[in-house]
Amino acid sequence: MTPEQALATLEPVSEQVARSLPSAQALLTRREREVLQLLAEGLTNPQIAERLVVSLPTVSTHVASIFNKRGVTSRAAATRYAVEHHLV
Repeated sequence: MTPEQALATLEPVSEQVARSLPSAQALLTRREREVLQLLAEGLTNPQIAERLVVSLPTVSTHVASIFNKRGVTSRAAATRYAVEHHLV
């Protein structure tokens, strides 16, 4: 096989990278997905804590983790990301 033929059989790099990355949902834990769902519904951290029967610091930790993993800095951006990626 010539180098040209070998290159022709390769997929575009973007497709290779897309398949190697975990899905958006897979990056979040089950509990983070639950928190994100409630966050997207417009609940505050105290309301989320009450709904999930966890402490407020625990919710804050989950929200911070979601922000870090998704690369967002606001609840609105996290909600938008969740909607665009069918996580909610």
